[in-house]
Amino acid sequence: MSNRKSPANPFKGMKKPKISVVEENPGWGLYAWRKSDGKLFMDDDHNLLNIPSRYGDITKMEQIRKAASHYGEPEGKPEFIPGVQRTTEENYAEQVDRMKAGLLPTMNDFGAVSDAKKAGRERGDRVGE
Repeated sequence: MSNRKSPANPFKGMKKPKISVVEENPGWGLYAWRKSDGKLFMDDDHNLLNIPSRYGDITKMEQIRKAASHYGEPEGKPEFIPGVQRTTEENYAEQVDRMKAGLLPTMNDFGAVSDAKKAGRERGDRVGE
């Protein structure tokens, strides 16, 4: 054993910083159906039961509740997934091609678009004009 003292804590006496998590929620997205067992309701092909909506749209929540009941899952609740949208196989292929070309896959990703604009401004590009 050593008689050496452990180094002093450099953070001792400092106040703990206040941290708040900010989640991105554009207000639009999808309502999906969360079954009573906690899993999302999907068909055999893994297609999610969903409806495009704004957050808090009671009409859309009722529509997905009726659809879930119709398909045999009346127990559960609608769950909002912000910033997500439906896509077709064709749209998906276009997004993959854009990504391979070094472009943003979709212009609906507000975070990616704002990051790209910020990076462009830092490079001195004329962005958003």
